[in-house]
Amino acid sequence: MKTTMSEAVAGVGGVWIDLCEPDAAECRAIHDQYGLHVPTLEALQEIESSSRLRIEKGVLNMSAPLMIPSEGERWVMAPAGFILTRDVLVTTHFAQIKAFDTVAKALKSHPELTSAGVLVRILEELVDRAADQLEHASEMIASVSRTIFYTDLDARGPSRETAILRHSIIKLGRAYDRASRVRYMFLSIGRMASFMVDRCKEHLDDALAIRLQSVIHDIASLDEFETSLSARTQFLQDAANSLISIEQNDVVKVLTVASVVGIPPVLVAGIYGMNFHNMPELSWAWGYPMALGLCLVTTLIPYLWFKWRKWL
Repeated sequence: MKTTMSEAVAGVGGVWIDLCEPDAAECRAIHDQYGLHVPTLEALQEIESSSRLRIEKGVLNMSAPLMIPSEGERWVMAPAGFILTRDVLVTTHFAQIKAFDTVAKALKSHPELTSAGVLVRILEELVDRAADQLEHASEMIASVSRTIFYTDLDARGPSRETAILRHSIIKLGRAYDRASRVRYMFLSIGRMASFMVDRCKEHLDDALAIRLQSVIHDIASLDEFETSLSARTQFLQDAANSLISIEQNDVVKVLTVASVVGIPPVLVAGIYGMNFHNMPELSWAWGYPMALGLCLVTTLIPYLWFKWRKWL
């Protein structure tokens, strides 16, 4: 069962003490009651494996980054610490973590008898939430795939098509960011589970050992799934960038053809715009219509040539 700080210090007998943003008094109380040192936020943010996973005098000190929602659709990492002894599990974190609240509610009706059992239940809940996050990222990627490959973008016009593809790339980036954060989280949880299996055998019965192995296998499956998501994300990003490049090339091609088609009539107009007295055509009665016709012909000839070459 999970107890409040006051209940734990009073010796009610709870096997899980959850500390959210603990103050100095709570840390001293834990130390006085159980002889445990509650890690600070700076200690939880250490990335070295030796800092995240260690055992001292039979006490397991572990930490892992967990995902929590932030502003809008953003997700950030919040470090959490786990101190496991035979008699008590102390968790500490500096942000609200819904997985802990969910486990606490579940333990009210089905309490775990050991501190290791509570920790295994927490790891299982975190892995379930990681799977849900990856499924959501997969849905985002599938939505982008349908937009890119199954939507008639040409019917929406070049500017609208570019806007849709730009939005798709942003959506892909968000999905990739979420999936990479989830992977960072569940790999840290997997290292915790493996560390418990290797170094905490005296705290584990056969049922808990099997549940931990199941957690490790689930994380291996999630890792493979996240790898496939990363490959799909990269493919879709390359496809969206290629479509944008093709659209830009079409625009440049049209502008190039237009500039080439406009050169001959400009040349004709430049020649007959001269005011030299000895120009034979200067006194022609049909000189002006001839110049206009020549401009039209020199425009049509390159245009028809481009059409014949299928450049337009």
